[in-house]
Amino acid sequence: MKRQLIATVTAAVLAGAWDASAEASSPIRPIARFADLPDVVRADVEPDDGDCHIEEPRLADGDAFEIISETGKRLIIVPCGQAGAYNMPFAIYGGYGNHISRAVFPLKFSETTGDTAFNIRYDATERRFTSFVKGRGMGDCGSYYVWRVAEPPNTDFLVLEEVRIKEECDARADGGPATWPLVWKRQ
Repeated sequence: MKRQLIATVTAAVLAGAWDASAEASSPIRPIARFADLPDVVRADVEPDDGDCHIEEPRLADGDAFEIISETGKRLIIVPCGQAGAYNMPFAIYGGYGNHISRAVFPLKFSETTGDTAFNIRYDATERRFTSFVKGRGMGDCGSYYVWRVAEPPNTDFLVLEEVRIKEECDARADGGPATWPLVWKRQ
C-alpha cells in the first residue's frame, strides 16, 4: 500500500503512523516553537501587534509546518490570527534560505489575491494545497480552492488550479467540497 504524506491544520502526518525517522526524511517539517520560525515570520506571529499574532501553544498543537523542495524552496505555513468557529486562517511565507517573505494565495480566477487562506491542507504527493472555507460548521456549503506549488521560472509560490463553490447550505455534503460545482479551472 502506498503511503501518502499529507499535512493538515492539525499536524504534518504520515498516513498510518508518524515517527522521528519519517520526520527526518520528509520534505515536511512540523514547527512547534516560535524559535523554529525564520525572523520575518516570527515578527508577524509572535508580537501582540503582529499581522498574524498567535499564542505559541498553537504551534505546539501542530498547526504550523514547513515544506522544503528539492530545489531548496521553503514554504512555511502558520496560523494567522484567531480562528473562527469552524474556519482557521493561515498565512504562507516562501523563499530560499533566509530570504523569506509573505506570499499570497491567488483567489478568484487569478485576478485577485489574499494573504490568508482557511483550513489549509497540503498533499506532498500531489504537491498541492487546498483550502475549504466552510459556509457553516457542518461543511455542507462554502468554497474550495486548489493551488499547486509553482515551479521555476514562475516567481509566484502558488498557482491557482481550480475553484469550487456550493452556495446552498442544504445539510447535504454532496461528496465533499472536491466534488462541488466547478466554477473555474486552469486551462
